[in-house]
Parts: sequence; C-alpha cells; structure tokens
Amino acid sequence: MSLFSKFKNKLHKTSNYLSSNILNSFQNKKVDNQTLGELESILISADISLDVVEKLINSVRKVKTLDQDINTVVLETLAKEIEIILQPREILEENDHKQKILIFVGVNGSGKTTTIGKIANQIGNEKKVLIAGCDTFRAAAIDQLKDWVENNKNDFFSGSANQDPASVAFQATEKFNKENYDYLIIDTAGRLSNNTNLVNQLVKLKNVVSKINNDTIIETILVLDGTNGSNMIKQVEIFGKELDVSSIIITKLDGTAKGGALISIANKYEIPISYVGLGEKPEDLSVFSAKNFARSILNLEE
Repeated sequence: MSLFSKFKNKLHKTSNYLSSNILNSFQNKKVDNQTLGELESILISADISLDVVEKLINSVRKVKTLDQDINTVVLETLAKEIEIILQPREILEENDHKQKILIFVGVNGSGKTTTIGKIANQIGNEKKVLIAGCDTFRAAAIDQLKDWVENNKNDFFSGSANQDPASVAFQATEKFNKENYDYLIIDTAGRLSNNTNLVNQLVKLKNVVSKINNDTIIETILVLDGTNGSNMIKQVEIFGKELDVSSIIITKLDGTAKGGALISIANKYEIPISYVGLGEKPEDLSVFSAKNFARSILNLEE
C-alpha cells in the first residue's frame, strides 16, 4: 500500500464527515452566503479553528467555476489551502548518523509508550537503542514499555518505584554515553492534575540530560491523542511553552472525525509534525505529509 493510500484509507472518518457534508452543501451549484455559511459550520464541526476556517472560506469565496463541477473545484480549493498551511510543518530528511536522545512527553493516554515502541521498531536492529522508563509512578507504563523493548530486541533501563524521574534519566544517560548507544529514548509521566508540577518535573529531567550531553542531538517530542480534537491545542500550549518541543506526533487519527484539529495546531504553532498515527501496527505510524493529509481528509485522489 502506498503512503497516500494509507492516509486515505485510515483517515476515512474525517474524510467521510467533511466530503459528504460539503457535497451536500453545494447541491445548489452556487457559492453564495448560504453555502459558505453551511461550509463554515462543517469545518468548525471537524475541530478546525475559527482563524483557519476564515482562511478556507475566503479561498472558496473566490472560486470561479465556469464549466467545471463546483464540488470538485471547492474540494480542490480547500485541499490546496490546507496544504499551504501544513507544508511548513513537514520535517525534511536529515542526516541520521549522529547519536540522538529522544524525550517523549504528553498526557497519560495520548499513546506515548506505544509510539515509543513503534519508533524503536522503525529505527531497526542496525542501530543500538536504549529505552528508559522514567514514569516511575506507574508500574503499568513500565510493563508496557518492557513488552515493546522485548519485541524490538532493544535494551531497557528503569529505576525503582517512585524514584525521581530526573535521576532515572541521568542514570540512563550515563549508560547511553558509556556504552555508546545510537539512541536513548526516554518515556515520561503525563499526569496533568497539576500542570505546573508536571512541566517542572519534565524541565528538570531535560536539563539533567542536557548537562551531560552537550554534543548529542536532544529532541523533545510531544505526543497528542488525535481523538481529543481541539483540546490538543491546550496541550501544545502547556508543554511547548517551557520544554522547547522539537516536534509533534499525533496518534489515533484513524479513530476520529475531528482530524481537522491537526490543521489548527499547524496554523497556530511553528512546531514540526513528524509522524501521525494511522492504526495500531508499528508500520501505521507514518511520516507526516501535508499533501497526503490535505487530500485524504477531503476524499480526493492523489
């Protein structure tokens, strides 16, 4: 299956909602105030923010159909405008020879641990990977991470129950340095009952890792649950402000009709989107593509 086919097949809940409702709105074959009003409601219902909706409506307002099918023209116009918003968030291919430390952050339930397992699986056995379980307050998180480690044949490091997560990260980083690993992947806690305490804990952890790894690439990756829709925007604000987030991964997009929230995030924050989760299998964690996403959610062909 091609990458585009995967996007189109897996984003069917969002695309079915958007494309079918948009087609119904333009049955009168006109771009007028009534159809634009209906289009606005549809886009907002897909969790696309008002500022993005305004851009999209303005692009459709300028549509001149002549002898073309209005439905096709409207959908193509929206897809192009969405791609323009998303394209700057794509990550360019980079040199993969340097050592990397990847710190994964996000609320509990966002799919952090599963995403770490999928990322490690994609790195492959030719690289030496150490995975550190720093959510020391949840035994279930450690156990889930261990399962992925065993399946992927990676190495694992964890501290004792209720140990300071920053100290576990420090010890894991020492092991990473001494034993010359290619990757250190760090799983963290995500309880948002007290935003300030969680973020401070994560800042401390990142600072500890950074102090003893000046020459290593250190990335902070924010994992978001796509089924949360526009609530993801608040999470980007909470984590992004203090942690200098390197990139975003949005999971579970195959299970929601609110995939439009991804567009809102891309429009508001200048943070790259590295991967999107389009299913449960390791290969369903797909590199983000602006064009594939924009055309898929509107049920257009490649």
